[in-house]
Amino acid sequence: MLQRIVAVGIAAAVLLGAASTARAGPVIYVLPPGPIPPSFVKGPFALGLYVPGAGGQISRDSTIASLVRGQVENALLGGKPGGTPIAKLHFGVAPTGARRPIVYVQLPPPGRHHNTKRYRVAFVGGGYHGTLTSKSTRIRGLVSIADIAPTLVDLRQGRTPTIRSQQDRDTIDDLRQLDTRLSRVHDDRGWVFVIVVLMLPLLALLRPRAAVLLGSAAVTASLLLSLAGATRFWVVILLMAGLAAVLATAGSWRREWLPPLVATFLVVFTILLAADPELNSLAVLGARPDGGGRFYGIGNQVETFLLPPVLAAAAIGGMRWLIPVGGLALVALGWSKAGADGGGLLVFAAALAVLAVRLRGLALTPRRLALLGAGVVVLALALVGLDAALGGSSHVTHAVGTGPGSILGDLGHRLHLSWRTATRSAYNIVLFVASAAVLVWMATMRPRPRTVEAMLVAIVVSLLVNDSPVDVIGLGALGCVALARWESVDSRPMRRGALTAASVVAVLALAGCGSEGTIQPVARTVIGTIKAEAPGKAVFVNQGCGACHTYAPAGSDANGTIGPDLDKLSTYAKQAKQPLATFVHDSIVDPNKYVQPGFPKNVMPKSYSSLPANDLKALVDFLTKPQG
Repeated sequence: MLQRIVAVGIAAAVLLGAASTARAGPVIYVLPPGPIPPSFVKGPFALGLYVPGAGGQISRDSTIASLVRGQVENALLGGKPGGTPIAKLHFGVAPTGARRPIVYVQLPPPGRHHNTKRYRVAFVGGGYHGTLTSKSTRIRGLVSIADIAPTLVDLRQGRTPTIRSQQDRDTIDDLRQLDTRLSRVHDDRGWVFVIVVLMLPLLALLRPRAAVLLGSAAVTASLLLSLAGATRFWVVILLMAGLAAVLATAGSWRREWLPPLVATFLVVFTILLAADPELNSLAVLGARPDGGGRFYGIGNQVETFLLPPVLAAAAIGGMRWLIPVGGLALVALGWSKAGADGGGLLVFAAALAVLAVRLRGLALTPRRLALLGAGVVVLALALVGLDAALGGSSHVTHAVGTGPGSILGDLGHRLHLSWRTATRSAYNIVLFVASAAVLVWMATMRPRPRTVEAMLVAIVVSLLVNDSPVDVIGLGALGCVALARWESVDSRPMRRGALTAASVVAVLALAGCGSEGTIQPVARTVIGTIKAEAPGKAVFVNQGCGACHTYAPAGSDANGTIGPDLDKLSTYAKQAKQPLATFVHDSIVDPNKYVQPGFPKNVMPKSYSSLPANDLKALVDFLTKPQG
């Protein structure tokens, strides 16, 4: 009888435990630096990379907050999203019988870091095999941190997940190539931007028609280099400058060529954005997936670059060309399959509406501007609704579909981010004010060119609906100068004023215009020396040892509990009957040679055996003689 009662009790406990596990939220397992997935994982799995946050800097805390909440917040607004966690984080290996798929991730080291490194994520079991894919990034092998927990929730609830996988013959090598390419494009992007900005006033002086085409020419050159896979710094710099100049000059050879050339560019660009989003995303003037913000489509920089050629083409062709060129531009910006930039849709619609009024010879009265504003909003909503009705799905269709509250909330969030961006440094404030002064001067010109009026309205709208005010106003001022020079090429006073303004803005831009990541050139040489107080401590921290181990000499960077307490190394060495230094060295290069009782094998990566000899010696010294 007693045995029967015990058996029933055990069965009840098992059932209750199973029910509790089923009700519990999904778990994301964190592993220390090393191979992902680790060697002890058996069966099929899929690998990918994720960007740990959005903005110029990230931290381990903000990464964890994004992982468990399934949301991401820009670093300028704190980096930590609000809301209720939908997943749990567990440092260590998944227990036997854990629900599939099991997700393993690597975290950034403790502290704050520049957002220039990606980390691995693995989905084990659950039908995942090969390379991870995501409709949120549209880049094979790269997933959004905000999709990891929601994917697990979707799988539990029987919904189609955002993160999936594709078969791949060599996932590891493909991810390594993707990571290298993202790093190189990140390094190239700032200098490419500076060169294109400097070319604009130069072309405005020598060939004004080429200056207004430079935006589309530079984007074309960027796509050609991406297609060729070019990422080497000097190759990219020289080819970008040469190709952009040649394409802009050749395309502007005859005035009547501009409308059909710009229309052709928009058709091809839209097709590429929809059919091969990676081509643009991995281009030096494309989206900025390395910053964790926009992974595909047209960003604010490119949007502002493309305004002058679109406005010039529409102005040359008149109403006969304004509708097809403007329509193509709106499709490229608003179509979900091409990227769905809701802010860009409003910006271009406003600019084209103003240009249409001016082409008819009408003045821009306050009443007409109010009517145009209402018409632009109605047109944008109609285009987004049509896109949704045809099966399109994006953050824009979602925001519109959830009502005015969502739209206003998103607008308020963007304005807050814009303010933080514009005021985060003295340099940003100076550049913003200088560019605004140029725009005010343009607005007070008499007579004021019609394309300049359209560009000015577009910049005002962009500052209200987009979140990159420094880029928008700096590039917008240069675009206005190029358009004014083009429309007034025979006016000597205009020539002097425009070129002076262009020079001021270009010099400021050369110093590093750009708020969507690292645009300012970074010095490649450090002059002087920095004394390392304890070289081994730096190795310990950089290798992420503190994520798994506790070690008092390493301070707050070492409070992990996955592995043994390293403050007791002397005790462990005596138990293993080895000298302390030998025991520590062998435990690093061959972690399974001796495993402290109570801890599992195959948890510590074997990759530390490949550390440089000096680093390995410094690490051993730090662990055995921490005063180092």
